[in-house]
Amino acid sequence: MSLSGALSNAMSGLVANARATTVVSSNIANALNDHYGKRDVSLAANAIQTSGGVVVAQVTRHSDPILAFQKRMAFADHSANVAHAAFQSRFENLVGSIDTTGSIAERLTQFETALISAASDPSSQTRLRHVSFTADAFASTLRQASSGLDDLRSNADAKIAKAVSDINAGLLQLEELNAQIMTAKYRGQDDHGLRDRRDAVLEAVSEHVPLHVIERDSGVIAVFTAQGRTLLDEKAVTLGFIAKPVVAPHMRVTNGLLSQLTIGGKAVDIPGSGMLGGGSLEAHFRIRDEFSVTAMDQLDAIARDVIERFAPGGPDMTLGPGDPGVFTDAGFAFDPIAEVGIAGRIRLNETLSTSGTETWRWRDGLNAVQPADVGQSDLLGRLQAEVSASRIPASPVLGNTQSSLVDHLHGLSNDVAADRLRWTDMEETSAAQLADLRRSAAEGGVNTDQELQKLIELEKSYAANARVVQIVDDMLSELLRI
Repeated sequence: MSLSGALSNAMSGLVANARATTVVSSNIANALNDHYGKRDVSLAANAIQTSGGVVVAQVTRHSDPILAFQKRMAFADHSANVAHAAFQSRFENLVGSIDTTGSIAERLTQFETALISAASDPSSQTRLRHVSFTADAFASTLRQASSGLDDLRSNADAKIAKAVSDINAGLLQLEELNAQIMTAKYRGQDDHGLRDRRDAVLEAVSEHVPLHVIERDSGVIAVFTAQGRTLLDEKAVTLGFIAKPVVAPHMRVTNGLLSQLTIGGKAVDIPGSGMLGGGSLEAHFRIRDEFSVTAMDQLDAIARDVIERFAPGGPDMTLGPGDPGVFTDAGFAFDPIAEVGIAGRIRLNETLSTSGTETWRWRDGLNAVQPADVGQSDLLGRLQAEVSASRIPASPVLGNTQSSLVDHLHGLSNDVAADRLRWTDMEETSAAQLADLRRSAAEGGVNTDQELQKLIELEKSYAANARVVQIVDDMLSELLRI
């Protein structure tokens, strides 16, 4: 082989060495990057040079489309379970368990205990005033729970708007990356970094909606929901949603007071259609339109039962038709057609207020003309008995079996606790599944030990090629001296 041929071979080796070192360094630097696809350098003989040598044939980016799809499904499932579990946990905090201080059930127990205490000494103004305090606290706890549910619905509505904004931004990014990848491919440029960015965007969007991805021969991808709704195929679709500043109890999708999701200007029923189900977007719609509404209906039904138990026709014989009872609808008599939102409006009758001077009416009746015998405890006994009396509730939400007010509240607390436990378990399970998939992806990703071994081999190769260059240089210098 001629000196020029040997020098050409050595130089080609040094160039290939430099490229391979760059790739290995990139692999090591991104070993902890979940969205990075490991690169490998493939070398080939240089067919152009008669003296031989090597060239970098290609740099291959490794990816597993099946594992990537499973990860996107796991991301969507986990984000949905996180949203559901957070809602159930916050709702349980609003309602409280049976033995939790400040819970609705505990406030009812305090009210019942105060009535029993007052009945044992109806002449005591202190005990009668304590009945007012506990009754007002019970009504206040119902209002706080109702207000908390309003906040949860408003929060879900805002998160829907945020998710829609994120999805639209992500789809536009994918559209731009598609164009850049296709351009780079036809120009023979390295598009691996663009593909890494595209995978990162796909995972971010998949937290809101589970995605199915198809890659075309040109390198671009088409994106669909797991149920087959097209989100990106050359052009990205546009999702629309109008958030409300405040979501009140009467506001529902069914009466047109809350926004639906739109795609390309056409309404999509979520979760009814199932076309965008599985991620946090559907979860927030379920929280706003199903879980919160069901919870609100239960609170309203219980508040109605409370009002009607102590209304005209109940323990207080001094009340006539149309009179507000012990508990009122914002100070007025309750109208059965206005059940929606009553838990947020229930109030203790102002006549029995703790700031008033007529607490004797607990003993003698709301519409009593004047105080009667201070030893009379019949009304207090009947009021206390009404708390635990079994009756068929007027609201169909509570069913059609005879139950006491205590039963309703204990049943609500138990159901809420069971739902919270179920969704927490599902959240933990989905988190474990996602962690397993991430580990699987990491196992097929960059192995730093192997990459460092490659660097050692590249160092030896570099030294060998550099030695050839040095020898050729020495030989040429010797020839020039002759």
